[in-house]
Amino acid sequence: MDKYEAYNNIKREQAIKDGVICVCKQVTERKIRKAVKGGAKRFISVKRETEAASGCGLCRPLVEDIMNDELKKA
Repeated sequence: MDKYEAYNNIKREQAIKDGVICVCKQVTERKIRKAVKGGAKRFISVKRETEAASGCGLCRPLVEDIMNDELKKA
């Protein structure tokens, strides 16, 4: 295992522990839910406010699922 792979493993483990959804920008589920509760109803609004999915974009489906779940509560 090279040093980059080891670093990525550490970041992945920390992300799971902290509830990080967007690893690139270290955005937590809590921050996404807070943005939706604060009025961000569309993906682009949540992305702008939290920076989630503004790196590689692989977390977009997860961000959208969290948004939809939070919007159902409203």
